[in-house]
Amino acid sequence: MTDLAALVNKTVPFKFRGAELALDLSHALFSSFDVDAGTRLLLKAIGRDEVLLGARRILDAGSGVGVIGLAMAAALPECQVEARDRDLLACAFTERNRKRNKVKNLEVFPGLLSVPTPGLLPADHPSGSYDYILTNIPAKAGGPVLEAFFLGAPSLLSPGGRLAVVIVNPLMDAARGWIAKAGFSVMGEERGANHHVFVCALGGSAVPAAKPAAPGQAPAAAPRPSGKPAGEAATMVHPWPEALESQALDFSGLDLGIYLRSRGRFKLAGLEYQAAGIWGLPEFDTVGYGNVAAAELGVRVLPGSLVRDVLVVGPGLGHLAIWAARRLSPERIVAASRDLLSLAATGANLAVQPAPRPDYLALSSLVLDELPPASFDIIAWNPDIVPEYDWMGPLWTEASRLLKKGGTLIVHCPPTELTRLSKRKPEGFRLLGDKKKKTFIASAWLRV
Repeated sequence: MTDLAALVNKTVPFKFRGAELALDLSHALFSSFDVDAGTRLLLKAIGRDEVLLGARRILDAGSGVGVIGLAMAAALPECQVEARDRDLLACAFTERNRKRNKVKNLEVFPGLLSVPTPGLLPADHPSGSYDYILTNIPAKAGGPVLEAFFLGAPSLLSPGGRLAVVIVNPLMDAARGWIAKAGFSVMGEERGANHHVFVCALGGSAVPAAKPAAPGQAPAAAPRPSGKPAGEAATMVHPWPEALESQALDFSGLDLGIYLRSRGRFKLAGLEYQAAGIWGLPEFDTVGYGNVAAAELGVRVLPGSLVRDVLVVGPGLGHLAIWAARRLSPERIVAASRDLLSLAATGANLAVQPAPRPDYLALSSLVLDELPPASFDIIAWNPDIVPEYDWMGPLWTEASRLLKKGGTLIVHCPPTELTRLSKRKPEGFRLLGDKKKKTFIASAWLRV
């Protein structure tokens, strides 16, 4: 497991209804220096709500480091609180802060904002029936995804339950429309300099929706086709090593239709292919320079390589994984990321490529150190560059351990970072070449 202590940049005190917390923050996560103003505004708006004070089950949707969920659990010790986030690092920090504060009535689960992810929940997990749902809703998720969250919230609430949302002011009018469309009434509001809080209940006299958002302010809802379940790849032919399969994330039954932004054709290092663009992920209309540099370098340094197992760290939408699947014909591809949506999208995009397709496995990038040594012939790494965090040491450590002798490591990132990475190259690697593309550069090393 990744050492979270190395990612902590600050510990801050926080109080809610007499409960005192100490919260570890990180540059790798939202609001890295203090509890953000939106969260504070949300907690101010609900602090005296009798429905909240009598709640038995609460959901913190999009938990970040766990501020909202931990505040609820600490202040309401008889209530069962659940925290969810699509970012596996955020889930890990929420759990770290739970243990730090000795909070026993909080459970942490990975999950997407607007669709259920049953494969990531325990078999006996109760669906819905929350008395209160709270969220500092991420504006960058995209209009259709945010709308889907509001429309799906009624099915998760128990009778008389409430939804409390803080949203950035530019999306305030759009949120009013989504609230009315979902059948909620606005029971209370709180406005700050940059945020607005809505406290909502089902039924009653709904507050009239404000005039529609100006064109371009909030994306219109996209069609919601029922796509293939994410992670549906080729029929398993080559059994996974048990140590790998035991870490696999289960996306069975997950429908990404709500997240579908576009369907398009792409070109990458001589390969043409189809893929879906996803709300909340970059490179939905064109392949980024980093992936282009990595694939073009791969064309130069990988011909003739015998490739059975490929690891792609930080796959995004899956462009480089698709290129590897189509051009290198591996038996298996593992994608590792802290972002559940990225892993699900990569699986879905691999699943629609022409046969034969490699078997696909999705893993948390936080558990790379738990994988068996000498597992991969090729590792393609898009590093997560976090300020004031040494990402280079862990990269070289895991590449040295996970690559087979004769295997190839390809890393792409901004030139300054790659120069620093190259200076820290350990024994056992030989440079094969570089490829620069605009503001990114890729380097390839042979494991000798």
